[in-house]
Amino acid sequence: MLIQFILILGFIFALWITWRRFRQRVVSLGEALAWSVLWLGGAVVSAMPKITEYLAAFFGVGRGVDFILYAAVAIQFFLIFKLFISHEKLERLLTKQVEEKALQELTNEDE
Repeated sequence: MLIQFILILGFIFALWITWRRFRQRVVSLGEALAWSVLWLGGAVVSAMPKITEYLAAFFGVGRGVDFILYAAVAIQFFLIFKLFISHEKLERLLTKQVEEKALQELTNEDE
């Protein structure tokens, strides 16, 4: 089917981008491997959609599509949480740097 072909091409492209970003040192090896597992899993499920029915039965979910949706939502929540933590860390770092710069400028004015 056409949709399977398009999805598999999309996952292959995502896999290529992931490893390109790894070579550019944008993502770590662990992150690249984790994303690769996700992309390869998506490609396998696209090529053999019956797998989702087996996974759904194993996890006690009614249909394979439901299992995929539940898994996708869980992964998205995890990634949103990770982005939130990263944002908070950057915000604290920026605040610290601004405070240090302000104190430095205040000290330079007093001299």
